[in-house]
Amino acid sequence: MTIADPPAAPDANESGSSTRALAGPAPLLPVMAATAEGAWVTDVEGRRYLDLTADPALAFGHRHPALLAVATEQLGRLTATSAVVADDRADGFADALAALLGAEAVLPVGAGDDALRAAVDVVLGAAGERATVVVAAGSHPELVASGAVAVPFGEVDALVAALDAAVAAVVLEPVQARAGVVGAPEGYLEAVRQATADRGIALILDETRSGLGRLGDTVALAGGGMAPDLRVLGPALGGAIVPIAAVVGSRALLGGVVAPASVSSLASAIAHRVVEMLEAGELQNRARALAEHLAGRVEALVGAGAVAVRTAGVWAGVDVDPAVVTAPEVARRLVARGVLVDVVGESTIVLAPPLIIRATELDWAIEQLRVVLAA
Repeated sequence: MTIADPPAAPDANESGSSTRALAGPAPLLPVMAATAEGAWVTDVEGRRYLDLTADPALAFGHRHPALLAVATEQLGRLTATSAVVADDRADGFADALAALLGAEAVLPVGAGDDALRAAVDVVLGAAGERATVVVAAGSHPELVASGAVAVPFGEVDALVAALDAAVAAVVLEPVQARAGVVGAPEGYLEAVRQATADRGIALILDETRSGLGRLGDTVALAGGGMAPDLRVLGPALGGAIVPIAAVVGSRALLGGVVAPASVSSLASAIAHRVVEMLEAGELQNRARALAEHLAGRVEALVGAGAVAVRTAGVWAGVDVDPAVVTAPEVARRLVARGVLVDVVGESTIVLAPPLIIRATELDWAIEQLRVVLAA
């Protein structure tokens, strides 16, 4: 399947500024979506595209029927309440998520960034005189800008050397999204968990992009007494319908915390259904099979237009030589072949298919990428 003549990018006037009333930069890809279902997006002119973009909200695809059903039911009864009363959905969602992860408490939050800030604030508020946060280079630039100490990702000795008496928390992603899908080396997270526990330092895992099935397991560091003090989960909870995130952890840390923003009853209802889908385990099993399939397909691209590839679950970073072709240019060329991807910088193409994608669809998309890279 080949789709030609993608729609043009937004017009610019003679001064070079966009004529769009909508503030902010134009999207990377010249596609104006009108409808979507499953792994596919259709634009305003009827062209269809297989969506492999890296938006974590789309982990379960577009308009998942089970999530649409609960959203429709909830829209008919209650969508939101004021902060002075409780709704009948929030407790059920929190209880189900805590049970799924073996946690004691859940703090629902409106968005992933808010959840991460809340997690850090919770730890700093409980840490007394300790006030330093350690992160891995390649993640969390907003924390670094606020004074966090950055250490090389994947190097246990370097991280341990930074754990002085002032450190209250270590914040890590199991897979660094902004660095181009860079996964933690085997044993790294476990070693960091042990080092922080030994020193009374909180470990916060940011799983807003990697959690809830993306890596084949529900979350990282599950079981065996290795759970982090706080776990941040993100947009996938909203099923690409509503924004919602959560901080999950101990009652000692979260018991007295007030949510930084209210979460609607609609969001709680949808997130509860997401948790029920994950409880069954079928999505995780599917993700493990897809992960193996994806790794085998993208590895064949090395030397055929790609200079390196990395995979982490159903997630891949494909590096190109920007002196030959840039990642944004590859992404734009893929639009003409009916595939949507994201990029990191000038050299990395990011593939993050929804977990409901068929293996045959994934094969077709990677073949389109192979053709573009070979051109």
